[in-house]
Amino acid sequence: MLAWAPVAAAETTRPAACVPFGTAQLPPGLPSQGGRDGLERLPEFVGDNAPSSVELRTQTTQFNRIWDFALVDAALLTRPRAGSDAEPWRYAPLPECLRDRLVGISVDDDELIAVDDAGWIYTMDNVSQAPLFWNWTSAFGAPLWTGSGQRLPGTEPGTWALSVSSPWDNQTYTDAAGRVHYVGLGKMTMVPALTGDGSRITYADPWLPNDQSYEIGGPLGGRFRSIALSSAGSTTFVVNEYGDMYTRSFDFDASGSDSVFFRYSWDDQSGKPTAPNMFAELLDRDTAAIQLPGQDWVRQPKIPGEITSAISVHSTGVGPGARELRVAGRQDGGASGFWHKDLDAPAWEFTATGADLPGTPLENSPFDRSAETLAPPAPWNLSASLPARDTLVDGQFLVDAGLPYTLVDPRLLDAVGQQAGPSGYRIAVSHFDPAATTREATVTAPDGAVIPVLLHTADGLRFEARGPGLDDQPRHLVGAIEIPQTAFDARDTDPSLDAFVRDWMRGKQIAPITLSATASDLVVR
Repeated sequence: MLAWAPVAAAETTRPAACVPFGTAQLPPGLPSQGGRDGLERLPEFVGDNAPSSVELRTQTTQFNRIWDFALVDAALLTRPRAGSDAEPWRYAPLPECLRDRLVGISVDDDELIAVDDAGWIYTMDNVSQAPLFWNWTSAFGAPLWTGSGQRLPGTEPGTWALSVSSPWDNQTYTDAAGRVHYVGLGKMTMVPALTGDGSRITYADPWLPNDQSYEIGGPLGGRFRSIALSSAGSTTFVVNEYGDMYTRSFDFDASGSDSVFFRYSWDDQSGKPTAPNMFAELLDRDTAAIQLPGQDWVRQPKIPGEITSAISVHSTGVGPGARELRVAGRQDGGASGFWHKDLDAPAWEFTATGADLPGTPLENSPFDRSAETLAPPAPWNLSASLPARDTLVDGQFLVDAGLPYTLVDPRLLDAVGQQAGPSGYRIAVSHFDPAATTREATVTAPDGAVIPVLLHTADGLRFEARGPGLDDQPRHLVGAIEIPQTAFDARDTDPSLDAFVRDWMRGKQIAPITLSATASDLVVR
């Protein structure tokens, strides 16, 4: 039998040191084959407070298609999911240094993360395999999952979750145009978490710096205040205090930020075939690139009954649409259970379980009250001169050349003599939130005419930690300026717009740019 004696409180300055390396650092891992090798060696749990069934992904109950997991009195338990009613709960393998320290768990695909009482993240790999292959690591972050460890911004239940898309289980994702792309061997792994007042969704990525600077721009321009979050297979699910719910398909790699391993385009990719794998897509420019901007949030229909803050999303099969949403609640004051629907289904259904309801009861109004929970707009009002389009190296060149342009801050181009003179046009954006994907902006023409445009952005690729939002340190972003469709179609009736499209946009509706922003200035190339 394993010993379960309490140990000292968790270190607050670093994660526990007993699990520095693990197979999670060597993606993509093994194909999901299940199996029970090693299960009989795990001691049976003899208590009476383990859950009888696991239907929701919460901070103490988790599942994938092969295994159930539960955190009971800081002990990590597991059992096979198939026929789980007849299977005893058993103690999952847990390093000595983590015993009696865990306060939350999350499972997706072939990974499990556990969080200790100081917020440090630990990863158990191969949880779509037999227990014989399960192993732990405390490593997290740049470079390439060898960083010294990552902490969550908070450990409150229902405010963070693990999301994994692997080439074995989910296999594919779609871009904003609905075109299918294949997950690479590096997988897509992140841990999104609600931060501050709930309007910020930061995410930890095991290949990125261990800071709180990367964000999923939230609903309604990043101002929607969420009180709970769940995530799986690159699908993030949030809810506010009035039961208004949104989902978004998002990952760092799919959003336009990783030009080292992924190929993106702002142009329509219609007519180009889908590449058979990620490497072919990166190298074969005759195949379709990931079309930008990234996907936006989708408002989900209201639930016609009582609900709590315990929301849950999980993958149900291959493909980006194979997700099921679940929410704890009741129907017509009856038995407890959970509401559920497929991601794109038009209405919710209810399954009664009689189990105690996790989470906090919500005031689930029958109408949309999203606007009542909005956070203040971002404080940064920025403007910049648009450069002349007469230099070799500009935003379009960087995209067309297939260079790792998300690494190249435009201030660096200026420093090496690639300055661009002014074009006479100037772009301005109010309340610039660098985490948002799209926002309204204006371009002022040389004749003083004001042209409404859309400014799209995605974060740059960084290997060093930085602060959130904007400050005195330049923040590199990539993006595009787009003319709204109606205005573009009628441009011949507006001489200033027509000249801007012809001379600066080079006749296109959307033009790539690269940006560098601080709290007080903006540079555009």
